[in-house]
Amino acid sequence: MTSEGIRESLTQSGLHVVTERIPGFHSVALGIFFRQGSRDEDVKTNGASHLIEHMLFKGTSKRSSKEILADIERLGGISDGFTAKEITGITIRCLTDSMKPLVALLLEMLGSSTFEAKELRKEKRVIYEEMRSAEEDPQDTVFDRFFEACFAPHPLGYPVIGRRKALSGIGRERLIEVYRKKYTLADSILVAVGNVKEEELIGLLPRRMKLVSGERKVRAQPVENSAPISMVHTRKDLSQVHAVMGTQTVGTNSDERFPLALLATLLGGGMSSRLFSLLREDKGLVYTVSSFLELFEDCGVAGFYFITEKSKLGKVFRAIEQEVSRLKKKGLRAGELDTAKTLTKSSLLLSMESLSHRMARLGHWKLSAQRFRTIPQTLAAFEKVTEDEVLDVARKFFDSKVFHTSFVGPITERDTNPLTRR
Repeated sequence: MTSEGIRESLTQSGLHVVTERIPGFHSVALGIFFRQGSRDEDVKTNGASHLIEHMLFKGTSKRSSKEILADIERLGGISDGFTAKEITGITIRCLTDSMKPLVALLLEMLGSSTFEAKELRKEKRVIYEEMRSAEEDPQDTVFDRFFEACFAPHPLGYPVIGRRKALSGIGRERLIEVYRKKYTLADSILVAVGNVKEEELIGLLPRRMKLVSGERKVRAQPVENSAPISMVHTRKDLSQVHAVMGTQTVGTNSDERFPLALLATLLGGGMSSRLFSLLREDKGLVYTVSSFLELFEDCGVAGFYFITEKSKLGKVFRAIEQEVSRLKKKGLRAGELDTAKTLTKSSLLLSMESLSHRMARLGHWKLSAQRFRTIPQTLAAFEKVTEDEVLDVARKFFDSKVFHTSFVGPITERDTNPLTRR
């Protein structure tokens, strides 16, 4: 047992279970998470993880897809599924009194889904529409292109939703093969947070699970690109340019993630951040600008996203480069690090008021095998970060000469070459 009321168990069936009991709630957030995402696919199966997530709701040997959804809602539950680059999850929020039948239904979906060919064809059509929606969203597109620039040909550069060509070639037998091979007990975890007792939840689980035991998968680490790559997606129907500039960083287990997070916050994490104040408030060059930091098991990405007019693109690039250079040379301003710490810690604590967020945090912790920190320990890690540590990671990672870039809008490669060729 760790602190914070968190308990971890390995059940007789081989399923890992983590619970966090929080008295005073009437509800529970349940989730089954698999250490499987788009980074675990290949060119021919890109999109399979996302498709499997959809298909787990599409019927079992006992219930149709309509019956699954009706039974969840009849019991007052709210269900959801998600796929990311490293994790797939199925979640249910419910009242504690409904936990027993909903746990049984969740396990039924995992162990008895039929992946019927008719439902598979139908769900592929749904995902094709989802793809069209994503392709029409310039923000989705520009980040997909950025990840491709950062990681290709490694699967971390693949879109989570998949590609049409690959998806169309994934038949029922192939999908079942992927599910049985990669969705194993060794790479899964059941998490429950809220008004739940560990012994009661474990008492609801069968002695045998209808999942292959398997072994924890070994993931190939991506190779950092030696030269900056630029991706341009021309959209003449847009009036503005969406742009991303950034680089690979460390992963979740690195202590550098704490100064990196504070650096991202003070540069572009709010309306008082350096880049928002400079580019939006002072110069009026952008509609919006923000920084981002996304961490995986063995690497991560960090950088900047902004929207501007084509004619202002060069000015924005130069202003960002100059501001980052100014920070590295002159250091932080008075009170700047304290503000970043306060914002970061506030965001963490506010998120902890959500049972669903706490559940997802625990699932990510266990599946990624990262060193677990309690909330007080995490807050303390941010608090002890020094200005020198922030400047060290800025100098190590934020070099615009090696930034990967992506653009979506009424532009071509010819327009962006002066910005990306150095």
